[in-house]
Amino acid sequence: MLMRAQVSLELLVTLGVVVAFTIPVVLLLLSLSQIGLENATLVQADGSARALADSINEIYAEGSGAKRTVLLSLPISTQVLHIGNREVTIVIETESGEYHAVAPLFASVEETTLEKRGLVALELNVNADQEVTVRG
Repeated sequence: MLMRAQVSLELLVTLGVVVAFTIPVVLLLLSLSQIGLENATLVQADGSARALADSINEIYAEGSGAKRTVLLSLPISTQVLHIGNREVTIVIETESGEYHAVAPLFASVEETTLEKRGLVALELNVNADQEVTVRG
């Protein structure tokens, strides 16, 4: 009977040591993956802003009557997509506050503000006044 108690106690001590070393490692890995996820969101926002700005600039160069549909993948934490003042701005919420992903435009564009996130289809048109309009 005494031998069983000793084996049980040794097993409990061994499991306690394993758990004591495992919990901090798991918590560290979870915090590192969260940082990596936020960096991926920032890169996605920057890429989407650049892609939209490039599409607007290309359609502007084609001239009056040109049309294009652009499919963007905006981060789920997107607050606002703003087009105007010669730039495309995507505002996202991060742990450290707002982040503005900005891409420049040379095209004349109608000022537009959209509150969308996820997969978004935007219609780009160049009107007779050589101004790009964005609808989504």
